[in-house]
Amino acid sequence: KEIMIARWRLRVPPSSGIRNFLHCFRAASLSNFQPMRDVRLSDREIDFYRNNGYLLVEDVLQDDQLAFWRRTIDTAVAERGRNWVYPQKGQEDATNVDFEYYHSVFTQRINLWQSSHTARNLVFEAAKVFGKLACQLEGIERMRIWHDQALYKEPWANPTSWHVDVPYWSFDSVHAISLWVALDDVTEMNGCMYFLPGTHKLVKKDYDEKGEFSEIKIGKNMADVFKSFPEAQSAHSVSVPMRAGSCSFHSGMLIHGAGANMTAGRRRAMTVQMMPYGSRFNGKKNILTSDQFNALKIGDLLDSEDQNPLLYEGTDSK
Repeated sequence: KEIMIARWRLRVPPSSGIRNFLHCFRAASLSNFQPMRDVRLSDREIDFYRNNGYLLVEDVLQDDQLAFWRRTIDTAVAERGRNWVYPQKGQEDATNVDFEYYHSVFTQRINLWQSSHTARNLVFEAAKVFGKLACQLEGIERMRIWHDQALYKEPWANPTSWHVDVPYWSFDSVHAISLWVALDDVTEMNGCMYFLPGTHKLVKKDYDEKGEFSEIKIGKNMADVFKSFPEAQSAHSVSVPMRAGSCSFHSGMLIHGAGANMTAGRRRAMTVQMMPYGSRFNGKKNILTSDQFNALKIGDLLDSEDQNPLLYEGTDSK
């Protein structure tokens, strides 16, 4: 199996001094992500992503940066409590089924940037790097956030069934993309990601023919996705273990899943789902609140700076 890996050297800037220490959370975000702003992906890495639908990028966070991410996301997750998935308490889950099974897949906390000021600073400072890489991979210039989510596989957690992201979302785009950052070492034993390389092309073909994405709910049956995409059954699955501080990108159209956590330890990840600038509402609720959903008409531009702020804007995409 082949996994394309991008690597680069990061330089830690000098200490920002005692005055900036008074603003430690935001200052830490700024200093942590400044060295990553000049990252460039090679043509070979971009081609790999476009052919396979994913890219592994190793060691994007140094030890001090990783520690800051862990503190920030752990705190934001803890502040939500046991059952507070969305920023608005009591918001219904409009995406998943088999809830007894699904709630044992992982601890999921969506849009931490809306409930934690420190998490917001982290996500939007990181977007100066990760948003740029996402635009380069997809060949576009601007990305908005659709949502972020912490995904913590608890000890002995269930596997995440094969699924495709963008059919759930409230917009249709062949350029939607997800970032997945490992906060712990991720292995085949504790629930690493699995991809079916190239299946984003099957999903795009299906979309081009139907004019809409075929939606498969995430349930307990791993093979349900093949009811909509039978050609994908012959695809060769690829596991993607990664060290803590590494990340992966995958197309919103790629079939992917994650293994069970067969260990007594947590497997923590932080993800950001990105929506191309100019995307429009397609009538699906997904992570929208009832008020947001009821205020939208099909075809409305999803351009709210309160709900979907701009993550990255540049002119260096390919």
